[in-house]
Amino acid sequence: MFRYSILYYIRSITRRKLFSSINIIGLSFGIAFMILIGQFLYYEFNFNHEIKNVENIYRVVDKENNNYNIDYRMKEQILQSVPGVKNVCVLNHFGIDVNVGNNFFKLKHMLVVDQNFFDLFKCSFISGNPKEVFNSIDNIVLTEKTAKNIFGTINVVGKTLRLNHEYDMIITGVIKNLPENISFGAEMFVNAMNTPKQRLVYRMSCVTYDGKDDSQCQYPFNVFVELDKNADVAKIEKQISSFYSINSFRFPKQAALTPFKTNYFNAGIEDFDLLHGNKSLIKILSLIGVVILLLAVINFINLTTASYRYRMKEIGVKKYLGAGRLTLIRQLILESLFTCIISSLLGILIAFLFLPYFNQFVDKPITLQIFSDPIFFGYFVTFILLLGVLSGFLPAMVLSNISPLLLFKSTSNLRGTCKGFRGVLTAFQFSIAIILISSLIVISNQIDFVKHKDLGFNTDRLIFLRIHYTLIDRIQVLSDKLKQYHGIKSLSVTFGIPGEITMRNDNHESMVIDSTSMETFGFKVVKGRNLLPGDMDKACLINMAAFKRIKDGDFQNHRVNGADIVGVVSDFHYSSLYTSTGPMALFYSNWRPNNITVRISGSVSETINYINKTWKEICPDYPIDLNFYDEHFASMYAKEENLASFVSIFSVLAVVISCMGIFGLSVFQSEQRLKEIGIRKVLGASVSEIVILLSKSFTKWVILANVIAVPVSHYFLNLWLQDFAYRVAIGWWVYVLSGVIALVIAGITISFQAIKAATANPVESLRYE
Repeated sequence: MFRYSILYYIRSITRRKLFSSINIIGLSFGIAFMILIGQFLYYEFNFNHEIKNVENIYRVVDKENNNYNIDYRMKEQILQSVPGVKNVCVLNHFGIDVNVGNNFFKLKHMLVVDQNFFDLFKCSFISGNPKEVFNSIDNIVLTEKTAKNIFGTINVVGKTLRLNHEYDMIITGVIKNLPENISFGAEMFVNAMNTPKQRLVYRMSCVTYDGKDDSQCQYPFNVFVELDKNADVAKIEKQISSFYSINSFRFPKQAALTPFKTNYFNAGIEDFDLLHGNKSLIKILSLIGVVILLLAVINFINLTTASYRYRMKEIGVKKYLGAGRLTLIRQLILESLFTCIISSLLGILIAFLFLPYFNQFVDKPITLQIFSDPIFFGYFVTFILLLGVLSGFLPAMVLSNISPLLLFKSTSNLRGTCKGFRGVLTAFQFSIAIILISSLIVISNQIDFVKHKDLGFNTDRLIFLRIHYTLIDRIQVLSDKLKQYHGIKSLSVTFGIPGEITMRNDNHESMVIDSTSMETFGFKVVKGRNLLPGDMDKACLINMAAFKRIKDGDFQNHRVNGADIVGVVSDFHYSSLYTSTGPMALFYSNWRPNNITVRISGSVSETINYINKTWKEICPDYPIDLNFYDEHFASMYAKEENLASFVSIFSVLAVVISCMGIFGLSVFQSEQRLKEIGIRKVLGASVSEIVILLSKSFTKWVILANVIAVPVSHYFLNLWLQDFAYRVAIGWWVYVLSGVIALVIAGITISFQAIKAATANPVESLRYE
C-alpha cells in the first residue's frame, strides 16, 4: 500500500508539473524561514542551559533598588552565616584595552571574578592550576579562543599582557571556551581583588569619600549563589536580608534570589552586565514566520482544492470499486506528507543559503542543528508531520466527499465548489503582502528622516577622536600638534560629545567644553553672550529646552551645579531621535577631557592621514579611535535598518508566494474555461476582453485585501513609530501605493496565463465538440 502510494504520488506530480512545482517551491520557502526562526528560538530559549548545575544557581537581587548591585563582601557573609549554600562567587563585566608588545587588542568581555567562579560554573582548564590561578591580583586567565587570537597558541601560561595601558598582568591559566549561548561573554578573567585596590576598571559608590578612606563606600558586583538541591530559597532570602543590620549601606535591605536559568528573559531588573533576550524581536520573528508559512500552506490548500477537476475520475472510480472515505483521506494526507517532506528537504537547502544574512540581522552565531541536535531534529520532524497532516486535511475532506455519480455529470456543475473559500484565502495572502509593503515604505521613510534630520549643529567634515583616560597628560601636546595642520579649521577638547553624553548635573544633561567648542561644533548663541576666557570653571551655557523651564525667563539669576548661566544656545540633538531634546548645560572647564573634535577644511583623506601619523608619534602604544559625526549618529539606527532589510525580504517572499498561488489558480481557471474562451473567440470576443474576463475575478479579491490591510497596517505602524520622539506622518499615499503595487503585481502575474489562453487557437479547444 505504502509503495503504491509513493509510485502514484510520483506519477501525479510529474503529470501536473506546474501545480506540483508551485506547491513544493512555495511550501519550501515557508519551511525554510520556519527553520531559521525555529533555530533562533531554540538558541534563545536554551540560554544558560548548557551549564551543568544551572538549576541550583541564583543571582542576589537588591529588591529595593531593583538591581543586582551587591557589595563583594556579601560573599563572605553568605558563606559564613547561611546554611544550604554550596558556593558563592562574584562577577563584573567590562571592556578592556590590551597591549602585547606593539600589538593592540580591544576586548569587549573582561570578567572580574574570584577564584570560586571557575568552580561554580564548572570551567574546564586546559592549562594552569584551577586552585592557584588567582594567587596574585596581577594574575589573569584567558579563554582558548582569546589566547589563539592574541598569541596564535594556547601555550601562554607565564606570558605577560598590559591591561588598560597601565598594568602588566601574568597569564596563569587557559580555559576552554564557554558556550555561545551563556549570559556573560568571556574572553579574559581578572582577579576581583583588583576592585577594592581601585585598579583596572571598577565600580564604586560612596556616601562620602575623600580619596583615601573608603569605609563609606561599596564596590558593587553581581553575586551568584549555588544552593543545595533541597535548600529553602525563601528562608535563605530572609537570612541574606538580615545582613542589612550589619551594614545598612553595603548590604541590601530586602534581598531576593532569581534563578539564573531564567535570567536571560528576566528583563524587569536593571542589569548592565549580562545579556538579555529581545522579547520584541522574538515576537516579531515568530509572527512573521507563522505568516509566511501560512501563506505557503494557503497556496497548498488553494491549489489542491482547485485541482479536484483533475482527480474526479480517479476518486470516483475508487469509490465505485469500494474504496471507503477513510482510505481516500489516508491516501490524500499521505500525499500531502510526501509534498511536505520534499519541501522540507528543499527548505533546508534554502535555510542554509539564507543563514548568514539571518545571523547578521539577529546578531547571533546560529548554526543549523537539524541533523546534529537530536532534540531539534525531533522538533523538526514533528513539525513536518503535523504540517503535512493539517495542510492536507481540508483538501482530503473535500476530495474524499465527491460522489461517484458526478463522473456522469458535466464538470461545469463543479466549477463553483470552494471558489469563494479560495478567493478569501487569496485575499488573505495579498492583505499580508500589502501590510508588509506599506510597513517597508514607512520604516524606510522613518530611517531616512532620522538619518537626515537637522541635528542642530553642522556635522559636515566633523570628526572626533576618543581619548583614553590615561592619555590626559598627552592631550595638550596632541591638540597643539593637530592645530598646526592647514587642513584643520578648528579643534575642540571636551568631556562628552553629542551622541555620547554621560554626565548629568541638576537635571541637565551636561557637556564640558573649551573656548573653541562653539566655533568647532557650530553651536549658536540665541540669548545672552558667549563664554569668555575669564569664565573658566565659573560659567555655563544652557539650551533653549532648559531656558523654557525657567519660569521668570531671566536666566542670569540662575545657576547649574554652581556655574552662572551667561547665555542660551539653540537646541541640538545630543542623543538619538528616540528621545526628545531636554535641558542641556555646557560647562566651560578643562575637567577630565575624553574627546577631541576636529572640523576639517581641506582634503579629508589627507587630514585623516595627518591625524593618524600624529597619533602614532604621540600615542604609539594606543590604538586610534576616530569617527565621523554623521556616521556616528547614523549607526544609532542600525537596528531599524536591519528591520527594514528583514521586512523587505519578507515582503518580496510574501508577494512571490502569493503570486505563485494566484498564477496557479489562473492556470486552473483558464484550463477550466478553455471551451468557453474558444466559443467567445469564435463569436468575436477580442483578446483584451478575454483577458479582462479572466482577470476580474482575481482583481476583486486583491481589492478586498486592501480593505483588510489598511486598518491593520495603520495600527501597527503607529505603534512602532511611538518609539521615536521625532517621526514621520503616515500619509494616505502609503496605502494607495502599497495597494497599487500589489494590484499591478497580481495583474502582471495573471496576465501571463490570461493572454496565453486568450491568444490560443479556438480550433484546438473546440476540436472534439
